[in-house]
Amino acid sequence: MLVDSHQKIIGTEYHQFLLAPDCDRELINGRYPELPLAIFADDTVVVLVGTRAGPVDVELQIHDSPPRYDDADWEDAAEGDLVYDRDIGIAVWALVYGMAEQAIPEDEGRRLTPAGAHRYRVRIYARGKEIEWDGPVFGEPVEDYRIQIWPTTEPEPSRQTKHQSGR
Repeated sequence: MLVDSHQKIIGTEYHQFLLAPDCDRELINGRYPELPLAIFADDTVVVLVGTRAGPVDVELQIHDSPPRYDDADWEDAAEGDLVYDRDIGIAVWALVYGMAEQAIPEDEGRRLTPAGAHRYRVRIYARGKEIEWDGPVFGEPVEDYRIQIWPTTEPEPSRQTKHQSGR
């Protein structure tokens, strides 16, 4: 069942935005498998977008159990685990002018999930990644993302479940 949802146009740079407790983590190249849509790196999910820099439309849904998989309106989809043991929960981080800023939830002191030790499954859907591949986007976003999060107890491997954008 859907517990909470957020929708916002957020900024991206370097082909990415983040889902993480904070934005200070530096990922080591090659340490985590890189799927066409995301890198699932323990407590950080790097969502890989098509545009080099510019806005994307993000819908984030928090569920209390696995939502139905429905990729009919989406070109790409991926799933992976997000595992953390921190004194803060996770947020969505936008990248704007070389700086990360908390985008979802908008109140900087709030987080999407509770503090402590938690394991979540994250599903990401995307469309429009090929429209402005590697170009900057000014004005309205051309890419849409839906992120679904739900608690889980068992680890599962990360996997790309749909890849039609070619990016």
